[in-house]
Amino acid sequence: MPRRFARLAVASVVAGLTVIALAGCTQNSTKPITNYKGEPKGVEAPASSAGGAPFSVWLKNGDQFTVTLYGSSTCPPVATKFALTGHNKMELTISTGGKTACTMDYVPHTTVFATPNTIDRSSDVSITGQGLTWKLAPLGSK
Repeated sequence: MPRRFARLAVASVVAGLTVIALAGCTQNSTKPITNYKGEPKGVEAPASSAGGAPFSVWLKNGDQFTVTLYGSSTCPPVATKFALTGHNKMELTISTGGKTACTMDYVPHTTVFATPNTIDRSSDVSITGQGLTWKLAPLGSK
């Protein structure tokens, strides 16, 4: 009987630690929450994006951030994941869907990500993608 109780206790501890570990992973997922045609919903694009420059903004009080890229409407550039490359630095992986024939228009496409716990929202975040680097301004700044 004591041996069975010990096994049950160990199994309970392992299960609890697994749940905690998996919960931590969801806060640092580098995969998108969603993506859609157009600029971020409910947010005014910065003046710097007028010529089609990529940009990012905070959503949900910094719990999420966007990546808006410009390209073909039939083969939109979509940020599929990111890698943290240093303090408040990230590099995007971008896909255009692999089509061979794309329209020559130039339109925005937005991807939304959860903000990793390690990102300091009170200072600039450097984002690299499409051969360019831009800044996500500190949360609350204009």
